[in-house]
Amino acid sequence: MARKKSKYLHHIKDLPVIMLTEKSKAHMISSQNMLISIIENPAGCGFPMHSHPAEQIAIILEGEAEHTCGDETFVFKAGDICIHPSNIMHASKTITRVKAIDIFCPPREDYLETLKRALKERGEEE
Repeated sequence: MARKKSKYLHHIKDLPVIMLTEKSKAHMISSQNMLISIIENPAGCGFPMHSHPAEQIAIILEGEAEHTCGDETFVFKAGDICIHPSNIMHASKTITRVKAIDIFCPPREDYLETLKRALKERGEEE
């Protein structure tokens, strides 16, 4: 039996798929004060050194990545959580296939705009 569409309850598979890079894809959802990105990256997928005003909490669910945050570089493994303060330089490159969750507070403006476009293309309100 199909569920009635809720304004509060969502399922990952129903969220828009956003291509973050040529290889990296994410399902995204936002609220007024945060944005969550559920990421799937193949091995060898990278994000170059960058920063953003939003604080970020990254959680690795599956796989491993070489990750740099500030002046530290480490292997980021399933179960690990990295807290990125606002405007800190960071980068990542997957060693294996990775599934992860990124939480941004406040929402990253560039991701928010991309999400709004994807929702508009699907004919949905934000």
